[in-house]
Order: sequence, then C-alpha cells, then structure tokens
Amino acid sequence: MSVTIAVEVPTGSPVNAVHFAARNDTSHLAALIALVDAGTVRVDITASRPLTDLAAVHRDAESDRTRGKIIFVP
Repeated sequence: MSVTIAVEVPTGSPVNAVHFAARNDTSHLAALIALVDAGTVRVDITASRPLTDLAAVHRDAESDRTRGKIIFVP
C-alpha cells in the first residue's frame, strides 16, 4: 500500500511538493520487477556516473537539469 497526497504550493513557486507514505511489500516489488522485465514499465536512466561526481549530480538535480535516474558506480 502507498498513499500519495499533493501538497498545495503557492502560485509561481518553483517548488513541487508531494507527500507520500509507502509500505515495504515484497509481492508488490516482485510485480513491479516483472513489469520492468516485460517492458511494460520503463525506468528512465539518464546516466551512469562515478561516485566521485555525486556533488555535481546533486547540483544538477537541484537546478532541474536532470531527468530520470542516475546510476552511481564506484
């Protein structure tokens, strides 16, 4: 089970806010993995970056220059 609630943000604010709560459920995770494996759900991976780039990637994310997931490698 998960619950998502939109949080009201003042008009013109650059902030996007969502409050959510989630419960760990291995059967839900297995179902999600099956959807990804089947190609029904796609994970948008933007880049694979070395862990040493963590600060730069964080800055990019804060300035809305990042879309999708970034995989960090040692």
